[in-house]
Amino acid sequence: MGEQLTAVVYERSAPTDAEPTWSDLTITDSAEGGLCLPPATKIPIASTTRTFGLKRRVLEGPDICNIDIRPAVDLYNQLESIAGILGDYGKIEWEIHDRHEYFRLCQTKVVVLAGCDVNETTNMATTYPAVCPTAPLSWAVIDQYKIYLLQDGAGAEALLRSDGAPVGVLITGFETAGNLIRQNSAIREDIRFSNQANILVQSFGISYAYDGVTILRDPFNRRFTCADGTYTEVPAFSLTTATKGQKAIVRSAYRTAPYEESFWFDPNVFTQLLMEPPVAPAPNFKFNPVDYTGMVQMYNIPDRICNPDGNVIFHRLHLAAASYPVEPERGVAFVHERCDPMGCTDTCQS
Repeated sequence: MGEQLTAVVYERSAPTDAEPTWSDLTITDSAEGGLCLPPATKIPIASTTRTFGLKRRVLEGPDICNIDIRPAVDLYNQLESIAGILGDYGKIEWEIHDRHEYFRLCQTKVVVLAGCDVNETTNMATTYPAVCPTAPLSWAVIDQYKIYLLQDGAGAEALLRSDGAPVGVLITGFETAGNLIRQNSAIREDIRFSNQANILVQSFGISYAYDGVTILRDPFNRRFTCADGTYTEVPAFSLTTATKGQKAIVRSAYRTAPYEESFWFDPNVFTQLLMEPPVAPAPNFKFNPVDYTGMVQMYNIPDRICNPDGNVIFHRLHLAAASYPVEPERGVAFVHERCDPMGCTDTCQS
């Protein structure tokens, strides 16, 4: 179908009159159709056209020679460990990709400022507004956008419901989640007594919801430095020397980054599409199926020069997906001050 696809998304339609006019059911002499043909008001239907395309990333592990590693430790256990490490690497790759895609495709980007103030863009901008945050995220800011989003139809595909009403999902870091609870003693008590409130929330793996919002904690949400309104993302990991090779550790600059990102999450902001591999597109043509989910595959490819005896293997992961924008207006990305554990509050309280 091509490298770039076009999606037509049909938008919401609603009455624009404060009180739409309903006509009395009356019989009018000589009116064509009588009661069977009342006048009709046409409902406008709007659509938005957006383009999207497939993105992919291929990862490979190191070449492994069975003779090199057999004397050191048990071969089977070592290969299992390597496959597990590579699988975890692929999972982290997906998480990084999906965070960036959600930010890119959510319509509203918000910088949290002191005094319950914000600076926002609502046009699917590719960056945050050019101002640095001056406050942590607060319930007052969350409540403001919760109301806007629910009015804009964000509850239709809510992941959770409580007493029939949609429960919004905020994805944020551990420090911000703890600070939201500590900001207000009354809120803290409300959350404490909501722990056993709703079995639907608990079935999702969450123990509480407050005022129609529940919190999912992301241990590696995006963090930034900011200078004169220009944001620089701080990667979560860096490499350091191990006995052999280099190992990944959490970057110290990530732990101390002054700003971080939170999302109002709606599953309908975009749909992630995976490519179906063509295996038999025509007679006499057959291809090996490729798993584009990033499953760890092991290969042993004989080669006269590099692998003549077939005793060198390597692992390969193929990740590919397209982000199909559906309802970008239902998503919000917040950038705000990051709080150290037990160290950050804010005077802006709801």
